[in-house]
Amino acid sequence: MKGRKGKPENVTPLRPESDDRTLEERALDAAETLRPLGLSDDEGALWDEITPELFKLGRLKLHFVHVAHEYVAALARLRGYRAALADGEETYESEGRAGKQRKAVPEVAQYNESWRQWRALANDLGLNPQAERGLGGAIRDLFDDPADDFI
Repeated sequence: MKGRKGKPENVTPLRPESDDRTLEERALDAAETLRPLGLSDDEGALWDEITPELFKLGRLKLHFVHVAHEYVAALARLRGYRAALADGEETYESEGRAGKQRKAVPEVAQYNESWRQWRALANDLGLNPQAERGLGGAIRDLFDDPADDFI
């Protein structure tokens, strides 16, 4: 390619031209094909919900499967801790040498750590507005996005 911006007609497409499936069909197929073994029921449901959208954004690729797997695992843990905390108290009272104290139940710390892990993975995958802006950079405007044809 010459110049700062390439011409789309000079680029060889990575997928065959004969693929006349819709973006939705290709997304569902990619999510199923790249699905890791050993997902729990909760993780599997989240995988089926999230990964087709990641494919549509161009972020579900073979080398990103482990990151996507960790993302759905962190989200499943986060939801589990949230459900556990919703059923009970977040604190308890303890009495010792320092007198009466209110302490957080261990699930609160586990929830906070899972939230931090989930947030970091969401940033890595560009799943919030600021992280998404950082992913595109100068490459974004080089070519037209093929997904725009399906919106």
